Amino acid sequence: MSAPTQPEIILSSLPRWRRAALTAVVPVFALLWVGGVASHWLGRENTDQGWLAALFLLFAGLIALLGARTRRDTAALALVALLGFVVEAIGVRFGVPFGDYVYTGVLQPQLLGVPVVMGLAWMALVAFGSDFAGRLRLPTSPAAATTAMVVAALWVTACDLVIDPLAANQFGYWTWVHEGNYYGIPFTNFVGWFVTGLLACRIVGPRQQSNFWAGFVGTAILLFFSLIALAHSLIPVALIGFGLCAARFSALRKSKPSVTQRPV
Repeated sequence: MSAPTQPEIILSSLPRWRRAALTAVVPVFALLWVGGVASHWLGRENTDQGWLAALFLLFAGLIALLGARTRRDTAALALVALLGFVVEAIGVRFGVPFGDYVYTGVLQPQLLGVPVVMGLAWMALVAFGSDFAGRLRLPTSPAAATTAMVVAALWVTACDLVIDPLAANQFGYWTWVHEGNYYGIPFTNFVGWFVTGLLACRIVGPRQQSNFWAGFVGTAILLFFSLIALAHSLIPVALIGFGLCAARFSALRKSKPSVTQRPV
């Protein structure tokens, strides 16, 4: 009999209903992932891509949430989703903290001018960043805990370097009132991402248990946007994405594969 894989070990540590939900949700997410990448490489984007994208983000958020191993972590991620949505609603209304932008009608449903799934997208990326920082084996001092949260926020911001050029341009999820130098994205957007990410990572906190499934879905999102960037000849964006994926795999290899690993 072969030894169990890490996903099997992690699954065994979760309650039965979470294992069943992940077993149902992950294949659907994978199918949407393959379909989304293939459509761009084959040049066959369809009129339903907005709803498919919303489902993709919905399942990404669900996987990250289902992968949380304690009630505290689950509640913290839910609060991060709420924070992400509120900050987006403030952003489209007042232009703070990201800059002036407006969501188009591509992603539905929307509330207060913001696609509802954006909260789940924030949650998935913050869980991804926190899991990454937790695998770097930082010391356990209070100063190191703060460092881990800063690293997680920087990771989330780095992911946005890959996501936004496609989301705002090829996908048309939103438009900028005043365009910037990075594929039309203003510098204030990344400042806003770091500040929001830092606050969100503070909510998740230094006691978060490692979340293998958040790492899985976050890496999948990075690969998704990197491959589509390559299909659209956005080489610098693709290289950043592949580099982040390589860093993630390196951190995963160096971390302990057990479920008792020290969290962020």
